[in-house]
Amino acid sequence: MGQQVWTFQDQMGTDHSFGVYHGEESGHVLCYLDNQILIIDFNILQDKEYSFYVQEELLNFRIIKTNEEFRYDLQVDTESNTPLNLQRKSEQRDNKKMIMIGIVMALLFIKLIVYLIVKNLDKAN
Repeated sequence: MGQQVWTFQDQMGTDHSFGVYHGEESGHVLCYLDNQILIIDFNILQDKEYSFYVQEELLNFRIIKTNEEFRYDLQVDTESNTPLNLQRKSEQRDNKKMIMIGIVMALLFIKLIVYLIVKNLDKAN
Protein backbone atom coordinates (compact mmCIF):
# COMPACT_ATOMS: atom_id res chain seq x y z
CA MET A 1 0.00 0.00 0.00
CA GLY A 2 1.32 3.44 -0.98
CA GLN A 3 1.20 5.86 1.88
CA GLN A 4 2.57 9.37 2.26
CA VAL A 5 2.03 12.40 4.48
CA TRP A 6 2.82 16.08 3.87
CA THR A 7 2.87 18.80 6.51
CA PHE A 8 2.56 22.42 5.42
CA GLN A 9 1.39 25.85 6.55
CA ASP A 10 -1.40 27.83 4.92
CA GLN A 11 -1.07 31.57 4.16
CA MET A 12 -2.21 32.36 7.72
CA GLY A 13 0.55 30.21 9.27
CA THR A 14 -1.73 27.36 10.40
CA ASP A 15 -0.16 23.89 10.22
CA HIS A 16 -1.95 21.26 8.13
CA SER A 17 -1.37 17.59 7.45
CA PHE A 18 -2.36 15.96 4.16
CA GLY A 19 -2.03 12.22 3.73
CA VAL A 20 -2.84 9.53 1.22
CA TYR A 21 -3.42 5.79 1.38
CA HIS A 22 -3.35 4.08 -2.00
CA GLY A 23 -3.93 0.38 -2.47
CA GLU A 24 -1.52 -0.17 -5.33
CA GLU A 25 -3.19 -3.43 -6.38
CA SER A 26 -6.84 -2.44 -5.83
CA GLY A 27 -6.27 1.20 -6.81
CA HIS A 28 -8.44 2.43 -3.95
CA VAL A 29 -7.45 5.91 -2.73
CA LEU A 30 -8.20 7.68 0.53
CA CYS A 31 -6.89 11.20 1.09
CA TYR A 32 -7.27 13.11 4.31
CA LEU A 33 -6.63 16.65 5.48
CA ASP A 34 -6.10 17.26 9.18
CA ASN A 35 -7.55 13.82 10.02
CA GLN A 36 -10.74 14.51 8.02
CA ILE A 37 -11.45 12.39 4.96
CA LEU A 38 -11.21 14.58 1.89
CA ILE A 39 -11.22 12.18 -1.08
CA ILE A 40 -12.26 8.57 -1.57
CA ASP A 41 -11.80 7.10 -5.05
CA PHE A 42 -11.68 3.60 -6.45
CA ASN A 43 -9.70 1.69 -9.09
CA ILE A 44 -7.05 4.38 -9.59
CA LEU A 45 -4.41 2.38 -11.42
CA GLN A 46 -3.18 5.15 -13.74
CA ASP A 47 -2.20 8.83 -13.36
CA LYS A 48 -4.83 10.95 -11.63
CA GLU A 49 -4.99 14.51 -10.33
CA TYR A 50 -7.16 16.00 -7.60
CA SER A 51 -7.55 19.68 -6.71
CA PHE A 52 -8.82 21.08 -3.43
CA TYR A 53 -8.69 24.21 -1.32
CA VAL A 54 -7.06 24.70 2.06
CA GLN A 55 -8.41 28.05 3.24
CA GLU A 56 -7.93 30.21 0.11
CA GLU A 57 -4.99 28.18 -1.23
CA LEU A 58 -5.60 25.82 -4.16
CA LEU A 59 -3.58 22.60 -3.98
CA ASN A 60 -3.06 19.88 -6.58
CA PHE A 61 -2.45 16.29 -5.57
CA ARG A 62 -1.21 13.91 -8.25
CA ILE A 63 -0.84 10.17 -8.40
CA ILE A 64 1.77 9.32 -11.01
CA LYS A 65 2.35 5.82 -12.29
CA THR A 66 5.91 5.12 -13.40
CA ASN A 67 6.56 1.59 -14.62
CA GLU A 68 4.92 -0.55 -11.95
CA GLU A 69 5.27 1.95 -9.09
CA PHE A 70 3.29 4.98 -8.00
CA ARG A 71 4.63 8.38 -6.99
CA TYR A 72 2.65 11.03 -5.16
CA ASP A 73 3.01 14.78 -5.50
CA LEU A 74 1.36 17.67 -3.65
CA GLN A 75 1.86 21.21 -4.98
CA VAL A 76 0.39 24.64 -4.35
CA ASP A 77 -1.26 25.92 -7.53
CA THR A 78 0.12 29.42 -8.07
CA GLU A 79 -0.97 29.68 -11.74
CA SER A 80 -4.76 29.33 -11.65
CA ASN A 81 -6.83 32.50 -11.37
CA THR A 82 -7.96 32.04 -7.78
CA PRO A 83 -8.66 35.17 -5.70
CA LEU A 84 -5.48 34.57 -3.67
CA ASN A 85 -3.30 34.10 -6.78
CA LEU A 86 -4.79 37.23 -8.39
CA GLN A 87 -4.01 39.17 -5.21
CA ARG A 88 -0.43 37.82 -5.24
CA LYS A 89 0.04 38.80 -8.89
CA SER A 90 -1.29 42.29 -8.17
CA GLU A 91 1.10 42.64 -5.22
CA GLN A 92 4.00 41.46 -7.40
CA ARG A 93 3.13 44.07 -10.05
CA ASP A 94 2.93 46.75 -7.36
CA ASN A 95 6.29 45.66 -5.93
CA LYS A 96 7.90 45.81 -9.39
CA LYS A 97 6.50 49.32 -9.88
CA MET A 98 7.88 50.44 -6.52
CA ILE A 99 11.30 48.99 -7.33
CA MET A 100 11.34 50.79 -10.70
CA ILE A 101 10.32 54.06 -9.03
CA GLY A 102 13.08 53.55 -6.45
CA ILE A 103 15.68 52.96 -9.17
CA VAL A 104 14.58 56.05 -11.10
CA MET A 105 14.66 58.15 -7.91
CA ALA A 106 18.14 56.86 -7.05
CA LEU A 107 19.40 57.66 -10.56
CA LEU A 108 17.91 61.15 -10.39
CA PHE A 109 19.52 61.71 -6.99
CA ILE A 110 22.91 60.57 -8.30
CA LYS A 111 22.51 62.85 -11.33
CA LEU A 112 21.68 65.77 -9.03
CA ILE A 113 24.74 65.10 -6.85
CA VAL A 114 27.01 64.90 -9.92
CA TYR A 115 25.49 68.13 -11.27
CA LEU A 116 26.09 69.93 -7.98
CA ILE A 117 29.68 68.69 -7.78
CA VAL A 118 30.40 69.78 -11.36
CA LYS A 119 28.75 73.16 -10.73
CA ASN A 120 30.85 73.71 -7.57
CA LEU A 121 34.02 72.73 -9.44
CA ASP A 122 33.19 75.26 -12.17
CA LYS A 123 32.69 78.00 -9.53
CA ALA A 124 36.03 77.12 -7.90
CA ASN A 125 37.87 77.60 -11.21
